[in-house]
Formats: sequence, structure tokens, C-alpha cells
Amino acid sequence: MSKRGKILILLTLLMVMTGCWDQDSLKDARLANASAFDITSEGEIKQTLEIVDDSESQQGSNGNEVHSGTGRSVRQSTDRIRAKVTGDIRFFKYGMILYGNKLAQNDIYPYLDVLYREPDYPTSHVKIAILDGDAGDLLHQKKVGSILIGDFITKKIKSLEELCIFPEMTLETLLPPMLDPGQDFTLPYLYKDGEEIDARGIALFHGQRFSGSLNTEQAPLYIIMSGKWNKAARFVKKVHPGPSNNPRNYVTYEANIAQIKRKLAVKVASDSQIDVNLRIELPVTIVEYAMNHLQEKDTIERLNSQLSDDMTQDAEQIIKTLQQSGCDSFGIGRHLIAHYPDLWKSLNWNKEYAQVRFHPGVKVTIVGSGVLN
Repeated sequence: MSKRGKILILLTLLMVMTGCWDQDSLKDARLANASAFDITSEGEIKQTLEIVDDSESQQGSNGNEVHSGTGRSVRQSTDRIRAKVTGDIRFFKYGMILYGNKLAQNDIYPYLDVLYREPDYPTSHVKIAILDGDAGDLLHQKKVGSILIGDFITKKIKSLEELCIFPEMTLETLLPPMLDPGQDFTLPYLYKDGEEIDARGIALFHGQRFSGSLNTEQAPLYIIMSGKWNKAARFVKKVHPGPSNNPRNYVTYEANIAQIKRKLAVKVASDSQIDVNLRIELPVTIVEYAMNHLQEKDTIERLNSQLSDDMTQDAEQIIKTLQQSGCDSFGIGRHLIAHYPDLWKSLNWNKEYAQVRFHPGVKVTIVGSGVLN
């Protein structure tokens, strides 16, 4: 074929070929950076959206709008918000979702179903949290200082995940445990203190319902017990008698994350009694200890023993709260499904989980004390 013929064929193909038929122009899009869901006194869903400019580069801008809409479904509430704003609403792939605690005490899945079914809705990086109070009111604050409210909450959640105060969870990673009959899940728990947004702790779920919480002091040890620790975990303990307002009576220490060892073993006796042994080896570095004397072997041994006892008691209290809340976030049920399927079929796990005998043990070993002896 001649060169001229080849050129004619290429030109003909270019004329008949269409562009990307599923191309989705963002020209008129409005970007929803944060969503909040609450339940009204009439039982309707109240959705609140923070809407910013339509490009990721504008996330640090100073402009945002907050709109609310109610409906009998999430989709209906979204459509009613769409009727109030110009342009088409799209959702930011690094955004976040808040649920008010009253709504979360119901089955939370119906408020998530549409998000998983919508092919264009992002899930892999979207953070999700529970708010003690009305989640929509928090978004109406619009800013914290110069930072847009959605950006501020997302950054706070990420920073507290790194400190093992919040469990690391996204909309994508939430789905498997939420649908698993043998494992429950936990979420970050926030509250509004005046103009401040603070951490309440960890929200516990039984099935798909918010059923209890752990406070921020319990959170780092719980995260370690769950086997999903992050970059840092710090603890403060009173180790000397005397006034509670005297800092000399306390020690602050940080876990050596790379050296933590966790072992969980589930055993079933012949009478079907379920026992769970949970052992944590926790090497730590002292970061504050005003009494000093850390160069003395007796001091180190005494602190190792006292901190091990104290943290084992803390672990027992955490497990007690989990069982009272019906939150099997350690996946004991999932272990039974895998290794004792006949027993699992005979159990009413909603009742039997509270009867499981846990045997936690935390062994603290001081391996560093900073540059000051």
C-alpha cells in the first residue's frame, strides 16, 4: 500500500472514532469534601454537606458552603441538597464522613449502602468517624482557624491514627468487618467542646450498631491489643504515692513499635467453654520521669513489674468494656468459624460472647530512658 493510501486510511479512522464515551467533565462540578448524617425527631435522615471548589488544588482555599437536606433515604437527602446548589455535586476522594451517635445507635449499614453501590463514589481514602452529638452542626462551623472544617477533621483523624488513639479505618476497609458475622469493628469517636473538636476515644460496634466506647487513655493499649498499631503509642502512669497533681509521681513512656509482640490464642474445652489468651510483650522507652534514678537496676525492675501489673489490669478493663458492649473487634467469632465450625453453628454468639473467658497479660520491659540518666 502506498504512503498516500495509509494516510487516507488513518484520516478516515480519526474521523469515525469517537472520544471517551464515558468522559465525565468536572467543569460544572461542586466538590463535597465532608458529609454528615443525623436522624431527625421525625425519623428522617438529615444529610449535611461541606461543598468546596471543584479541584483538588482548591482544598486549602478559604471558601466553602454548608447545606443540609432531609429524606427517607440517603439518595433522597442528597437530591434535595442538589436542588439547593448550583452545579453537580461530586465527592472528594480524600474526604470524610461523620455520623451522629444517635443515628449510629441504629443499624448503620442503611446509611452506607448507597455509597458502596455508587460506582463513582470514592471509598479507598475516605475517612469515617462517629460524633458525640449532631454531626451536621459540626460541619456548620465551616472552619477551624483558617482551615476548612472537612480538611481539619480529616487531618485530625490521620494524626490520631498515627498516635494509636484512633483505629485506622476507611470506607473501603470498613465493609468486610461490617458484613462479617464473626467480627465487629471500631471507629474514631469525636466530640465538640465549644469551638474545639476533640477526641472522645474509640466507638465500639456490636454488629452494625454503636454500642459503647473506650476513652483516649484506653485507646493506645486497645490498638496494640488489636494487633494494628501504627507509628507511636504513649502512656502515662502514676507510679509513686502522693498528690495526683505532682508530676514527680508519674512516668511517661513510649512503646517501641517495631519490637512489640502480640499473641492471641483461642481454645475450646470439652464442655464448649471458650478461653482466649492474649499476651503482649511491650518494650518501652521512658520519655519523662522526674524522679530519675533510672540508672539503678532496682528502679528499672520495680517499674517493669508495676507497669506490667497496671497495664494488665487496664487490658482486663478494656476487655470488660468490649464484652459489655458486645463488640468482638478481636475477631474471636471469626476464629471459631474457621477452626470450630460445628460449635459456631450451635452458638448464639450475641449471648455467648459475653461468657468468653479472656486471659490478658502485658509484659512491660524498659529498654531505653533517653539521653538523661
